[in-house]
Amino acid sequence: MAGRHRRQGMQGGHVNRLTHGRIKRLNAEFRGDEAVEIELLEVSLRMGDVARTRMEADTLLARLALKALARAMGEYCGKTGLRYPSYRVLSAYLNGETDSGEPAASRVVNLTK
Repeated sequence: MAGRHRRQGMQGGHVNRLTHGRIKRLNAEFRGDEAVEIELLEVSLRMGDVARTRMEADTLLARLALKALARAMGEYCGKTGLRYPSYRVLSAYLNGETDSGEPAASRVVNLTK
């Protein structure tokens, strides 16, 4: 493709992604039970079928997690009217807690005429 965009992928077309000039690198280290949970997720999602390397599998898993987070945020915002929930508020929501202990933030209100 011309310009800054190009397609990259694995043989067989399993992984296609659009690569842009901007890069955001996420680094995280998980130990103990969290590490085991991640390994179980990788196995259940059959990450070995779609990724050739550990780094590629981590990237695909992070992309999937970000999509799930965006969906959860949209769901939360739709239920509460809160436009930009904080980390603590969203974490409490995902943990099934009703109050995060944070002060109420601005809400979006639609007034019908």
